Amino acid sequence: MKKGSGGHDGITPLMRQYNKIKEQYPDKILFFRMGDFYEMFGDDAVKAAPILNVALTSRGHMNGARIPLAGVPYHAMDKYLARLLEAGEKVVVVEQVEDPKLAKGVVKREVVEIITPGTATIDGVADIASPLYLGGIYQDNDASAAGIAYIDLLSGKFYLDEGTSEKMIEKLRVLSPQEIIFPSGESVPDLIEVLKRSGERRLTPFDGWNFDYQTAVRELTAFFGVGTLDGFGVAPFHRGLTAAGAIYRYLREANRNHLDHVTKITVAASDDYMALDYSTVRNLELVKNLSESTEKDSLFSAVNLTLTAGGARLLKENILHPFCRPEPILHRQKGVKELFLQREISLRLPPLLRKFPDLERLAGRLGMRKLNPRQLASLREGLLVADELMTIVRDLRSPVFQDMVQSYPATMELSRLIEKALTDEPPLVSNKGNVIRAGYSAELDNLKDSIKSARVFIASLQQKERERTGIPSLKVGYNQVFGYYIEITRTHLEKTPSDYIRKQTLVNAERFITQELKEKEELIAAAEEKIFALEERLYNELVENAAESLKDIIAVAEIISEFDLIAALADLASARMYCCPDIDENTALEIIGGRHPVIENILPAGNFIANDLSLAADTDRIMILTGPNMSGKSTYLRQIGLIVILAQIGSFVPAESARIGLVDRVFTRVGAIDNLARGQSTFLVEMIETSNILHNATEKSLLLLDEVGRGTSTFDGLSIAWAVVEFINENIRARTVFATHYHELTGLAALYDRVRNYQVSVKRWEDTIIFLHKIIPGGCDDSYGIEVARLAGVPRSIVGRSRELLHLLESGKFSQSELARGIHKNMNQRSLFDSPPSPVEEELREMNIDSLTPLEALRILSEMKRKLDDK
Repeated sequence: MKKGSGGHDGITPLMRQYNKIKEQYPDKILFFRMGDFYEMFGDDAVKAAPILNVALTSRGHMNGARIPLAGVPYHAMDKYLARLLEAGEKVVVVEQVEDPKLAKGVVKREVVEIITPGTATIDGVADIASPLYLGGIYQDNDASAAGIAYIDLLSGKFYLDEGTSEKMIEKLRVLSPQEIIFPSGESVPDLIEVLKRSGERRLTPFDGWNFDYQTAVRELTAFFGVGTLDGFGVAPFHRGLTAAGAIYRYLREANRNHLDHVTKITVAASDDYMALDYSTVRNLELVKNLSESTEKDSLFSAVNLTLTAGGARLLKENILHPFCRPEPILHRQKGVKELFLQREISLRLPPLLRKFPDLERLAGRLGMRKLNPRQLASLREGLLVADELMTIVRDLRSPVFQDMVQSYPATMELSRLIEKALTDEPPLVSNKGNVIRAGYSAELDNLKDSIKSARVFIASLQQKERERTGIPSLKVGYNQVFGYYIEITRTHLEKTPSDYIRKQTLVNAERFITQELKEKEELIAAAEEKIFALEERLYNELVENAAESLKDIIAVAEIISEFDLIAALADLASARMYCCPDIDENTALEIIGGRHPVIENILPAGNFIANDLSLAADTDRIMILTGPNMSGKSTYLRQIGLIVILAQIGSFVPAESARIGLVDRVFTRVGAIDNLARGQSTFLVEMIETSNILHNATEKSLLLLDEVGRGTSTFDGLSIAWAVVEFINENIRARTVFATHYHELTGLAALYDRVRNYQVSVKRWEDTIIFLHKIIPGGCDDSYGIEVARLAGVPRSIVGRSRELLHLLESGKFSQSELARGIHKNMNQRSLFDSPPSPVEEELREMNIDSLTPLEALRILSEMKRKLDDK
């Protein structure tokens, strides 16, 4: 085989450089900077091309074969990176770290960043209303316990937790991190196997030696610049700290060396917040719907009237972690009430809030030194808008607003500095000029002045040369390859002056340069190189100055996010006629005219049927709710849970009035999803969820149970449901709504003083039923299943046959063993007397009613009656 010119192995120096870096990152895609493109080679190109929807080409040869190649323009890098991350890929960014003009041989390149789903800070990856979590999990020799940690790199919020393995898995499922690292090794922790079986695909193995408690404490202490971690309240959480230390190492390995916005690490578990398990979050559709797993028609989407990204994230965080103590609930609720009553003030807020940028994430970019000039200008705009908003807050009297005023930092000096330094419309990059305002740096101003006359010369050259040569189409232009030039079309080439030097030949023109133009170009190029370098240095110094105020910037972001959320909840209450709930610490739960906040918002105004609820652990503890399918039992259960959660984030609620005795946890067993891939049937999932509730609920909990026991035989299901109700009543004593089709459960009310029967009312009219969707006292003794089947469009023959069989079954003539024989006998008897359909029936079956006019219908009806009369 003929050897290539690149060396004895047939590989060019460039590809040797590429291969050397690629060997270090075999599981990641290399974005290899070459001029104005990021190139991918070999298997990386083959894998990435279809994901990025770019052409797969080839270049050169290596060992006799063409090398696959795919590339993307450097200025569109973020868009393509986002696609790769969404596909679950990890990317290594390799940049040119020396000027190609000065390079001797191959341009020097280095890895500048490793981007993974949990460490990405680029636009287009993170939903503005959701945190972007990188999680870590650690399990030692005690398989029953685990520690977790998670960080939102864009905001700098860093948390840890530990507890039973089951609780930590639930926590991760609710948080839904973009990536979870775990210790790799010969044996995979049991907890990771559970996550894999649950469908978790965002797991990243990380060398096990990175998960070391002593190393974690030493490195985190050094990172936060403290002598001990005791001040953060995290010292007792050894497993959680081990996971946190691994996250810190993972970030450093990804070249995240600047993390100034990460100022503390906090214990996530707290008695101040309600812990909602994954089943409850899913069943109540708090942040995603069940049908599509999107935000549409979730509680979050229905009540989210926030106008800032930070406010939206805070709302979502609060929905997933409602308060458990009355103080923070009432603290926010009083603010909501004041803005609800002060509508003239509320109307002044939207124009300002809409202008407020995502200051929290801008602060994160500043902390990571990934803030471009335009974003720094946006940060300044955010500080100025915040100052305007605070002039309004100072006129409000609620304690929550007064606290904002007291804790609001002074940032005007930073705003003035940024305004003084940056141009009015700064660019996206800091190394191409037009970043620093005139007057900020005397050195920069002098450099720009030194080429001002040269720029004036070039600007006036076209008109001057047209007049000198008499060529009206002559033009002076510039491109990055050839620099400045004078272009003359072939029509006028005979008029070309003798001092013109040919530079480039085109199809219909020639391009020239003059000695004077060349000198001016060299002068400008030399000065611009110095200008660009100086502007970049001045900008970096400005960023460092701004970073000294990071804590103040983060504080402003948090205050405005809270203010936006309070304003949004006030607007929500006003727009949808919500009431202010009474909050106390007893076990009463009383709702008058309660409505489902999502369904009410979907239906036409006034169409939703409101319902009441009255529960208390010491009186009416358990509601047994019966009624047919489609009557609204599940909606009623979800409605109760959503009202409680809204009340405990400090919001008004969709009701005429409400009194909420604080709930420590909301548990739901509503609906079922088969997990066949995990070997879990509907009934098994139902029993697992029920078991979780019975083991973890307390007297302060709210239990919302729908159709417990339905996934097995009637007697088994009824027995389980009965025993569950008894256990709740006698042992847990929690407020419970138990919806069921087992009408026998209504007998529990006669046995236990604190069990009450309620039903969803329906109205019969001839052979049909009308759902009234109203909850009334008493038990229902009919599920109306056949009527529901008819409403669902089941063929009439099946509906009719179902009625016959129901009458047969209800007659009690046959034991279970004789049932099939008795039905078969009934079928045979019926067939002896069945008559063929009449001509009128046949005619009706063939008729297309939709195509008839009213007159035709009357005529046909009259003819049919005549035929029947004649018969």
